[in-house]
Amino acid sequence: MYRLEACANPIFLEAWLLRAAVATTEADVFAELAHMFLEDVPPDLSALGAAIAAGTATAKHVYKYTDEHGVVHFTDQKPGDGVEHVESTLVRTDHQPLVTMREDGTDADRTLTFVNSAGGPVTVDLSFVDQANVRADPALPLRVVLPGLSETRATRIGPVQANASFRYQVSYSTLPGDYRAQQSPDAVYQLPFAHGLQFPIAQAFGGTATHTDKQNYYAVDIVMPEGTPILAARDGTVMTVDNDFYGAGRDMKLYGDRANNIRIAHSDGTMAVYAHLQLESAKVAVGDRVRAGQQLALSGDTGYTSGPHLHFCIQVNANMQIVSVPFNFSARGAAFQPEPGMMLGE
Repeated sequence: MYRLEACANPIFLEAWLLRAAVATTEADVFAELAHMFLEDVPPDLSALGAAIAAGTATAKHVYKYTDEHGVVHFTDQKPGDGVEHVESTLVRTDHQPLVTMREDGTDADRTLTFVNSAGGPVTVDLSFVDQANVRADPALPLRVVLPGLSETRATRIGPVQANASFRYQVSYSTLPGDYRAQQSPDAVYQLPFAHGLQFPIAQAFGGTATHTDKQNYYAVDIVMPEGTPILAARDGTVMTVDNDFYGAGRDMKLYGDRANNIRIAHSDGTMAVYAHLQLESAKVAVGDRVRAGQQLALSGDTGYTSGPHLHFCIQVNANMQIVSVPFNFSARGAAFQPEPGMMLGE
C-alpha cells in the first residue's frame, strides 16, 4: 500500500491522487510524484490555483518511509526524528503566479475579479485586446492596486446594445508593490544579521559585476557563510517567499530566477529583498507581520551566484517598473551608506 500524506500543497495532493490511483508499484508512485512536481497544475484543477501562496513553489523534497504495518508513506513534510530509514528525493520546482483573474456572472454581465496571493500590494494594469459592442465599468484601460491577500472586483463588462452580438478579449500585467509608493526619507535599516558578527561587503551600489540594472543598482552583496541567520532590517509584512530552489551557478539561463528569497513590504510601500537564501530555511510565511531583528531565514548560495552571500536591496514599484532605491544601514546609533569593501557588524 502507498500513501501520500501531510502534503503542504492541496493542489498537488488532489492532482496526485487523481493520477497515482492507477500506480501499482513503487516505481510508478515515484514516477507520478516526479511528473507532478515538474509539470503545471492540471487544467481541471486550475480553479484552485488562487489558494497557493504567492512566490512559493511546490515542495522539492519528497520523503519516503515504511511504517510498522508495511505501509509506504510519501510526504513533502520531513518526518519526525523517531521515523527510521527515511529516503529523500529532490525535484525541480517552478514559481506560482502572484495574481490570478476570475470571471463571474452571465455572458452578458461579466465581473472580473483579481485574487492577490501576495502578502503585500500588487499593481495590475488591465486593458482590452479586442472588443466589439462592449463597455466596461470602470472603463478600460484600468490600473488597480490589490491589497495583500485579497480579492478585488476590478470591472464589469457587458454589451452596449443588448440585442446585438458582442465580443471582447482582455489582457493584464502585474507587478509587486503599489505604483504610487514613495520611500520615507527617514527610513533606516538595521543590519540583517545578529550583533557580534562581522561580514564584508563584496559589492555595493552600482557594482559592475551584477548591480548594473535598475532593479539591483542600489543593492549590496554581503559575504557570509551558509546557514547564517538572516534578520529583518525593518518592520513589515512578508509579501512573498521563495523557499524551494536548490543549486547555484553562473549560468543566467539556468539560475537567474532560482534564488530563494523573501520580500518584505514596508509601511511606506517600499519592499526589501533578501536573496540567495538556503533551501527550505524560511522561518516566516506570506502575510506574517515581522519586526526588525526577527529571523527570516538562513543565508545560502542559491541561484545566480559564485559563492555564499546575502543580496539585499530596497525596491519600489515606480509606475509599473521595479527599481531599487538608495538606503542607509544603521549600526551603533549611526546611519551610513554601505560601501564596497566595508566590514559590517561589531
